[in-house]
Amino acid sequence: MFQIGFVAIAIIFLVGTVPSTSAGSPIKFNSQPVKDSSRVAKPLPTPVSKLKEPLIFYASQSGKPTLDQGEGGGNPFASALIELLERPSLTYSALQSDLVSMTKKKSGGFQEPDVPDIRLSVPLQIKSGTSSGKRVAFVFVFSDYRSERLQPLPGAEKDLHRVALALKNSGFEVQTAVNPSRTDLQVALQSFSTNSADAEVSIIYATGHGFEYNGQVYLVPIDYPFSQDPKALSEFAIHIPSLKSFVHAKDANFVFYGGCRTIMR
Repeated sequence: MFQIGFVAIAIIFLVGTVPSTSAGSPIKFNSQPVKDSSRVAKPLPTPVSKLKEPLIFYASQSGKPTLDQGEGGGNPFASALIELLERPSLTYSALQSDLVSMTKKKSGGFQEPDVPDIRLSVPLQIKSGTSSGKRVAFVFVFSDYRSERLQPLPGAEKDLHRVALALKNSGFEVQTAVNPSRTDLQVALQSFSTNSADAEVSIIYATGHGFEYNGQVYLVPIDYPFSQDPKALSEFAIHIPSLKSFVHAKDANFVFYGGCRTIMR
């Protein structure tokens, strides 16, 4: 099923999860991996006055899984983001620090988000009660898995509704998609990309099963062909860093990926 609805900021959040027991340009299904420079840790980074490129927030560290059903019936990473969005205002620095500590607490230490190591010298309001600027978000999830390799993710679909509502209540225009086909997803991303161009802030939030291969992170759709060689990820899965090419807001652009990063061998 593919559903699209609109609310007021551009946000994309991607999540690949494991069951609770363990806890623009065309989307690049068949492109060469793009190096995600926003995740490269740098000692004592020099503060910058403006975010020059989209940033990716990962729900876990390299090689680590995430929880599908934790506090609130979904991913602790999503729960932490929702709680942050409920604040009267939210700055980039608060998001950067508190998303990590809150996710760790909500997951009982199971998840430690991997966030960009970029510092700002001036405050950046992601959410502000006094700002009338346009904010847009796109939330899409894969949850209805039926293969022997992947279990369904009921928490992922709950997160779509929870995160979308939190963003809407924070003044974002929200677009959503559940279990989209590759064609439908590409159309939705292109639409969102265009809509984000005149926004102040844009966000993408996505969730589903995910893997890491050769240092690159991928979100797999519900019809992913596991009979193929792992190299098929670049053709059939969604390369997370490539989502940065669909956010074009003037002040800040973020991609939130809540899924697993377990190593595919």
